Formats: sequence, structure tokens, C-alpha cells
Amino acid sequence: MAEPRQSHKRALIITIACVLLVVILSGAGVLIWMTRGLSTYSKMTIGNVDFSRLPDGTYQGTFNGGRFSNTVEVTVIDHKVTAIKVVKDVTFKDPARRRQIIDSVIKAQSLKVDTITGATATGKAYLKAIENALSGAK
Repeated sequence: MAEPRQSHKRALIITIACVLLVVILSGAGVLIWMTRGLSTYSKMTIGNVDFSRLPDGTYQGTFNGGRFSNTVEVTVIDHKVTAIKVVKDVTFKDPARRRQIIDSVIKAQSLKVDTITGATATGKAYLKAIENALSGAK
């Protein structure tokens, strides 16, 4: 018969092992969720929208891509995109990078802008939502 002290020690080791297993499995799950779609969305093609043919108005577009999902409102005045408002942001927000993509689109009056190193999938997700908004403007 095991001594009570050894029994408690064994129970403690089993508890610690179970906690470590849960932490490892949780970490793996988060890692899988965070990287799911990363390669696909980084390689996503953004269509060519002729900004000079856009009618005035405010148009809403959405991109559904897991943690990269977002919704934008794009304002067009005199055939120019003058404002882009993010209505629903991606899961991991980075206001500086979001602003950089939006400012690039407005400055270039085109969706053919460079994405940001380290945030390619996120940048393409915003561009796709803007494309989807402007596709409805025709």
C-alpha cells in the first residue's frame, strides 16, 4: 500500500502533466487559428477597378476571411475615392498599418498599391473589402 505522501506526490505530478497538456494543446490551437488562411489571403488577387468611372456615393463592402474579415465604407465624390471608413475591423487591429493601406488607396486612386511587409494578408483583406464596395458602385 502506498504511503499517503507518495499518493499526494503522484496526484500532483498527474495534475501538473494535465495542466501542461492543456496549455500545449491550447497553444497549438491558437497557432493553427492564427495561421489559417494566411498563405491563401497573402496570394489573393485584387481586381482592377477604374476609379474614374465611379459614381458619387458611399458604398459598403465586406471581405469574409476568418480573422481577416472586415467591412468598409468607401465614399466617392467627383469620381474619386475621398474617404474609407472601417466599419468592422480584422481580429488583430493595427491602426497604423490600416491607415497606411487606406491612405495609399486614396492617394493612388487605385487598388494596385503595395501591401505592408508583415501584414500582407491583412492588407489584401482590406483591399478586397474596398474592391467589393466599389464593385457595387458600377
